[in-house]
Amino acid sequence: MPLIVNEMHRRGHKVPILIGGAAINRRFGRRILFAEDGVPYEPGVFYCKDAFEGLDTMDQLIDPSRKPAMLEQMRKDADMEMGRASQMPEHRKTEGTRSNIVPAPIAMPAKLGQRVVKDMPLELVLKHLNINELYRLSWGAKNTHGAEWDKLKKEFDTRLAKMTKEALKDGWLKPQAVYGYFPCQADGDELVVYNPDTINGDAPEELTRLTCPRQPYDDHLALSDYFASTESGKMDVVAFQVVTVGLEATERFEKMQAANDYTEAYFAHGLAVQTAEATANYLHEHIRRELGLNEEQGKRYSWGYPAIPDLEDHFKVFKLLPAVETELGMSLSTSGQLIPEQSTAAIIVHHAQAKYYSVGESRVEQLMK
Repeated sequence: MPLIVNEMHRRGHKVPILIGGAAINRRFGRRILFAEDGVPYEPGVFYCKDAFEGLDTMDQLIDPSRKPAMLEQMRKDADMEMGRASQMPEHRKTEGTRSNIVPAPIAMPAKLGQRVVKDMPLELVLKHLNINELYRLSWGAKNTHGAEWDKLKKEFDTRLAKMTKEALKDGWLKPQAVYGYFPCQADGDELVVYNPDTINGDAPEELTRLTCPRQPYDDHLALSDYFASTESGKMDVVAFQVVTVGLEATERFEKMQAANDYTEAYFAHGLAVQTAEATANYLHEHIRRELGLNEEQGKRYSWGYPAIPDLEDHFKVFKLLPAVETELGMSLSTSGQLIPEQSTAAIIVHHAQAKYYSVGESRVEQLMK
């Protein structure tokens, strides 16, 4: 969304932009009003929590008597929001350029490199479904409570049972994955990944370097801090995983859309997205067991999220795990988005102190870079 606002501004367009969706909020809408040159997008960016607010916003935008006041209020809110975002609380200001994490390398797995898992049992994968996220986020019950929620939950339970039965019968949800273990070392804010066949020699072959952006405040964390450094002389291990529920899910969704069966398409899409996440959880647990980690150890980080917000490293992961394309039929868009959409990619950090964190003051600052 910020990229589109910036491009509309760069081209000098005068079209107001309305945004919405479960992943964003009103504060986000205020922040992305400003393009990367610091100038606000003059026609305005308006957050609408739902279609009804969208209609009300449009009514004001086409009313010459109400539009000026609306634009003025939008600008005031945005200026206030950006002022608040730029202020860092005193307690978060720290000195130093690196965290105090002490790496703790683990034993190298007997088998290194990529592994393909094409036959994941759907029944077991679905046990990892986050029902709350499926119902409230993907199926739209976010703001439902009390008796209304109890009634809707029963309807959703029935629907989920029916869709699960259909998926088991028709095979339109096919959890699949490619994962792998690779020797690695940290080199500052980069993670160096080596060719497994060369680590016993004097000069291991470097396959790629992953970017690990560092927190500019608080603990000054970067994912590379959790791994043995090049100076230590020790070799560490990193795990990568890419999972999908297959192209059939996308094809089913598109057929429903083409047939104007939007309701069923909506529910199918939501279940497919959450099944992909369940697949990632299922495989993550398997990786923990293979590496000998306990249930709480071994955090999973996905690109596009606060610790590693850039998607560029998806291209490097696909080169490390070529079976993702050859065996699973997946691909990447020019901007690094996973195709099909109902897929996830992640790096697993085995360090016992690994935690989730953000590398920017705000998501907007990350994007505006």
